[in-house]
This record gives sequence, C-alpha cells and structure tokens, in this order.
Amino acid sequence: MFRQLLHEPSHTYTYILGDLATGRAVLIDPVLDMEDRDLQILAELGLELDTVLETHVHADHVTGAWLMQQATKSKIGMLKASGAK
Repeated sequence: MFRQLLHEPSHTYTYILGDLATGRAVLIDPVLDMEDRDLQILAELGLELDTVLETHVHADHVTGAWLMQQATKSKIGMLKASGAK
C-alpha cells in the first residue's frame, strides 16, 4: 500500500510504503514533530515500521527519522549520493 502525507506548514511530503501481507512498512522523509501522526497511521493500517528512508538531507527530516527510530527501533537509510556520513 502507498500513502502520501503532507505537512502543510513546510510543504513537505512524507510517504508510507507498506506490505499488507507481511505487515512491514517503510517511512520516507518523515518531518520533525509529525511522529505521532505517522505512528498513528501505521497503527491504524496494522503496519510495523521497518525502515525510515531519507531521500535528501534537511534538519527536520533527519531529526524526524531519529525520533521514529527511537519509538520503533526501525533502521534509518539514506542514499549514498546524498553525501551524508
């Protein structure tokens, strides 16, 4: 399944990709302070967060990923091309 979420104040999109058969999900580009919304949607969909992916680097996304990792013990992934270390 695919869900697109919008954080209107920053005009930032976050995406949830989920496999309903396995109950596993990937969260792409989470926004700081939206972890409660994202966790609620994952729970409503019956999905367990496996990985948070960052497609680009902004302070709000990195911090959002860390908060999701702390809440769910998920992994964080980033594109090698981003130059992040």
